[in-house]
Amino acid sequence: MKVDDYRLLLTIKQIGTIRGAAKELLISQPAISQRLKQIEENWGDKIFVRTHKRVIVTPVGEKIIAFGEKVVKGEEKLLDSLANMSTTISGRLSLGVSSVVAQYLLPNILKTYIEKFPNVKMELFTGLSHEITTAVENFHVSIVRGNQINGLNCTELFTDKLYLIRKSTLKRNNLLIEFQSDQSFHTAVNEWFLDHPEFKPSGKIKVDQIETCKQLMSHGIGMAVLPEIAIKDYFDMEDYTLQPLITNNKHISRPTWLCYSEAAMELPQVKAFLDISKECMR
Repeated sequence: MKVDDYRLLLTIKQIGTIRGAAKELLISQPAISQRLKQIEENWGDKIFVRTHKRVIVTPVGEKIIAFGEKVVKGEEKLLDSLANMSTTISGRLSLGVSSVVAQYLLPNILKTYIEKFPNVKMELFTGLSHEITTAVENFHVSIVRGNQINGLNCTELFTDKLYLIRKSTLKRNNLLIEFQSDQSFHTAVNEWFLDHPEFKPSGKIKVDQIETCKQLMSHGIGMAVLPEIAIKDYFDMEDYTLQPLITNNKHISRPTWLCYSEAAMELPQVKAFLDISKECMR
């Protein structure tokens, strides 16, 4: 079997449906079904049982997929090793990046990196910082907000302050619009509101993305607490009022950390990414 066949099995198990795996791998559903049939014929047993909602891994399938995980990981380690030996920067670069950073800063960093090192195969996962921290072993480099990742080398990329922002024309609507973030962010915001009852929200609505939060706020739906990175260069501040979140004479802020292991740092493609990330933040 090819390594790509094992990747197919891993993707089907992770997503749970043939249709979902097809979308993830950019392969047609019939093509995936045909490949899966050939793989099962090769092993002489069923790997998945299909139901009307999901696929279920068989006991035999669990053993095959566990072996496949080792094969895929082994190939990744070999590619990293070969990249380290090459005089040309290439190989694989796996990144786990906070959604906020991915939205506002990562495009410029990746553009610069890809232009300089087009032979590097890029893998990118974006999400909440705690999701990245939980799966940190899957990434060469992790960029997270709030707390550093224990056991890794972490360099502070930047720190941005938090502000309560609303349309200037908004007088009585104290509805707070919250975007999905890590618990440390929400805890800091809630404690600030407790210390400043004059700004206490009349209610809350929750959205998944920071951009949705910003759009609702910009249409006068309510107010929002946003990091400086999401405010600067995105609003005409003549139309808005900003209230800095200050407690104990200190502006509440969110640090962003660039985290990596000593082993990852030895890979040329990783070192190049770290250098470009730091340069872009100067």
